[in-house]
Amino acid sequence: MTELIIKNGFVYDPLNRIDGEKMDICIRDGKIVKTVKDSAKVIDASGMVVMPGGVDIHSHIAGGEVNTGRLLRPEDHVKDVEVKTALTRSGVGYSIPSTFTTGYRYSKMGYTTVMNPSMAPLEARHTHEELADTPMIDTATYPLLGDWWFSLEHIRDGLLKENAAHIAWMLKATRGYAIKIVNPGGLESWGYGRNVHGLDDVACAVGDRLDSGEVEQRQVIRCR
Repeated sequence: MTELIIKNGFVYDPLNRIDGEKMDICIRDGKIVKTVKDSAKVIDASGMVVMPGGVDIHSHIAGGEVNTGRLLRPEDHVKDVEVKTALTRSGVGYSIPSTFTTGYRYSKMGYTTVMNPSMAPLEARHTHEELADTPMIDTATYPLLGDWWFSLEHIRDGLLKENAAHIAWMLKATRGYAIKIVNPGGLESWGYGRNVHGLDDVACAVGDRLDSGEVEQRQVIRCR
């Protein structure tokens, strides 16, 4: 059994309506409890804020687009270097931090969980390898299926059950947490200024408006 007490911190806990109250937090085996033994490890949080861990639901920290950005921003490696210490590994920060720096800096900000959006399904293994290399935070990722031509064509042709089965398989195969939804029609459309703004706009990947299929499903596919 592991016991810990965080003493003298200013506690913020909106769920329990605690707004900056100076108090002690007792923890036993990773769970908050009312009391602990006198032998519990003590962390003095005097002058510090104690709060629940933050969750970032949308942050690009791994995958193909991140590594492309690193290639385009080599000057970042010079202007924001983190030197190896007895507790941390070396890395770089600034606009596109390396994996270890990402974990360290999110932890310093009080985050415990980061969700990585827009994972290309064909790059799922690489994305998960990078997430696994990011220390100190929990992570999950969303496969990019909102502009997946195969799904859009399923909806256009009225193959809704088949589309649902396909997406379910994709989530399992890519170890995705949820679906990343963006404008339909393929990312190529963005580069030519042909974004989809409404239900009646043309989706470039599949031709005219997606008349077949449920309105609710069209709305999900259409919304960014």
